[in-house]
Amino acid sequence: MSTPKSYAGYALSVFSALLKDCAATYPGLRRELNRDLIRLGSAIESHGIRFVTETMPSYRKHLDQCLDKKCLTSTRLTHFGVRKRTSVIPSFFQGLTRRIFDDSGELKPDFDKDAVRWLRQLLGVFRKFRLDCGPERKLIALKDFVEVDGECFIPSHNWNEGVAPSSTLADASQDFRDAIAFADLPQGIAPPMLYGLLASIQKAADYITCSLGFFDPSEWRFHHGPGAVSDAKFGSYKYDFPTWSDRLDSVFSYADFALANYGQLRDAVACRGTHSDSSECGAKIACVLKTTKTPRLIALEPTSSQWAQQSVRDYFYKQVAHSPISRFIDFTRQDLNACAALEASSQSDAWTIDLSSASDRVSCWHIERMFRKNAGLLNALWASRSQFIRQDISSAIPEVIYLKKYSTMGNATTFPVQSLFFLAVIIGCAAHLRRVPVGYVVRNQDCRKVRVFGDDLVVPSDIASVVVEVLEILGLRVNRDKTFGGSAFRESCGVDAFLGQDVSSVSILDFQERTRPGSIASCVAVHNNLLVAGYVETAQYLRTTVEALGLRNIRELPVGSGQFGWYSFLPSSSPFIKRRWDGDLQVAVERVLVQESVNTRVQPTNASALLQFFTEASDVVSSAYSTIGHLARRAQVKLRLRWVEVVK
Repeated sequence: MSTPKSYAGYALSVFSALLKDCAATYPGLRRELNRDLIRLGSAIESHGIRFVTETMPSYRKHLDQCLDKKCLTSTRLTHFGVRKRTSVIPSFFQGLTRRIFDDSGELKPDFDKDAVRWLRQLLGVFRKFRLDCGPERKLIALKDFVEVDGECFIPSHNWNEGVAPSSTLADASQDFRDAIAFADLPQGIAPPMLYGLLASIQKAADYITCSLGFFDPSEWRFHHGPGAVSDAKFGSYKYDFPTWSDRLDSVFSYADFALANYGQLRDAVACRGTHSDSSECGAKIACVLKTTKTPRLIALEPTSSQWAQQSVRDYFYKQVAHSPISRFIDFTRQDLNACAALEASSQSDAWTIDLSSASDRVSCWHIERMFRKNAGLLNALWASRSQFIRQDISSAIPEVIYLKKYSTMGNATTFPVQSLFFLAVIIGCAAHLRRVPVGYVVRNQDCRKVRVFGDDLVVPSDIASVVVEVLEILGLRVNRDKTFGGSAFRESCGVDAFLGQDVSSVSILDFQERTRPGSIASCVAVHNNLLVAGYVETAQYLRTTVEALGLRNIRELPVGSGQFGWYSFLPSSSPFIKRRWDGDLQVAVERVLVQESVNTRVQPTNASALLQFFTEASDVVSSAYSTIGHLARRAQVKLRLRWVEVVK
C-alpha cells in the first residue's frame, strides 16, 4: 500500500505537469507559475496530502460562489490569504486570478474565461482522490448519521410495527401542512403564505402519485443487484433468500415472488417446516471511500428486501417515463440537468440547488404525505424498507439504530422516491406563487426550466428562493456551498458552467498500483479525459507512472474510440507490442493488455436455480453462456494480454 509520503510526491509531480500545461497556454505567467509550484511544495510538506484534497477544494467552493456573484472576497483558508491590504487577490495562483478579477475583487469586463477553467482545474484536480479518511472521521460521519436521523420528522404511523400504513392512515388525513407543527417559526415566509404553499405542495404530490397509476407487484420486474447484502456472506447465492420477514410477506408474498412455482413452497415447508426465516434482519451500514474529509455511508439491505425494492424501482422508472412529469425527470439521463445548468449560467433564469444528506433527511413522514393517494405503493415502500440498521464501525454508537428516515442510499427506491418528493415541492411552489392549478404548471412551457435528478435540482429563478425556504421548513438542508442563484455560475450533475461556458475540471481518482488493476484502468480513463481537455503534459505524466510499473503493453487508440487504451491524436506502434497477421481472420492483430470484467458465479444446488432462470434468461438469451450460476458480486477488473485486431 502506498505511503503518505509517496502520495505527496505524486501530487506534486501532477501539479508540476499541470503547471507546465498552463504555462504553454500562458507563456507570460511562466515565472509566476514556477513560484506557485514552490508554494505548493511548501504547503504539501507542511500539511500533507490533505492540503490538495481538502484545503484547495474548499477554496474552489469559495471561488465558485465568488464567480456566481462576480466578486472575489477574501478567505481565511491556509495559504490563501491576501497578498496586501489593498487587494483581495491571494498569493496562490495570483497570475490566473488577476486575469479574472481586479484588486478590489470585481470581475473584469474583459475577464479570461479560459483562466477560470484553469484555476478551477488546479484547485480541484485532487478533490475526489480516493483515500481512507481514518477511523476518527468515520466515527464523525456515523455520529452525523445518527444525529440527522434524530432530526427527522416523526411519522404519523408507526413504521416499525407490523401494520401497513394504509390501514391506519385515512386517505386524506395526512397533509404537508402538518409541517407547521415542526417548523421553527417565524420563518422568512409568513404563516398564511406558508400554509398555502404547503397545501399546494400536497396537491402536487397527489397529482404526481395519481399520474403514476396503481402499484401491483406482480406487474413489475424483480431482480438482484450485484452488491453485498446484510444477511449473507459476500458472494453467497442470493436466490435462496436467507430471510423473508412477515412484514415483507404481507405485500410481497413469498409463495408468489420468491419461488418459481407453488410446488417449491410445498417442498420447502416439508423440508424445513417453514419457507424462510420470518424475523426482521435489518440493513447494515458500510463505509465507502468518497473523499479524505468524510466517507460515504450506505446501507447493505437484506437479500429479500433488495429483491422487492427492485420491483418498486422498476415501477417508478417505467411509470414516470410514461407520465406527464417525464418532462421534468428522467432517471436515466443526468445530462439533461447538466444542459439546463449550462443554459442557466448564461441566462440567469434558473438556480441550481443542491441538498446536504438528502436521502438521510427524507423521512417516513414525507413518504406518508407524498404517496397517500396510492395505498398499494405506500404499503410496498413500508414493506420493503429496513426498519433498523446495524453498525460495527464504532462501539461509541449503539449497534442497532431504529430509523425515522425513510431509508439510506443502498435502498433501490431511495433515488426515485426523493426525486419525486423534490419535484412535488417545486411544482407546488410554482402553482401557488403563479396562482395557477398544479396541472397547468405541469403542462405549461413556463416550467420547462425545472429539472430534478436525485438531490440535484434546477429551479426557475422566480420561485427558487421560496423553494429553498420551503425545503428547509420541511426538514431538508440546502447545501449553500453548491447552490447557485447569482448571475454567472451554475453546477448540476457534474457540469460546472460559467456564463454559458463549461468550466468543469478533470479529477484524478486513484494512485496507480500494479496489484490493483482497477487503479490502472482509472488512470487510463483519467489520462484520456485530460488529453481531450487539452492537458497534454499532465496526461503524459500519468502514462509514465503506469509504464514505470512495467505495463508497456497498453495500446494507443484514436481519440474517442471507446476501447481500453491510451488516447492519442497520432497513434503510433510501440516497440513493446507484438504484431502479426491472423490468417484465419485475415486481419492484423496485436498482443496488448485489455480490460476484462471477471464475474464470480456460484453454482446453485437446489430448485432456486429455476427462479433464477426465469429472472435472468431474457437478459442473456443471445449469450452462449448458461444463466445457471448467479452473478454473486460486482465484476472484478482484470488486465490480461490478448491478441486483438489492430485499430486503424
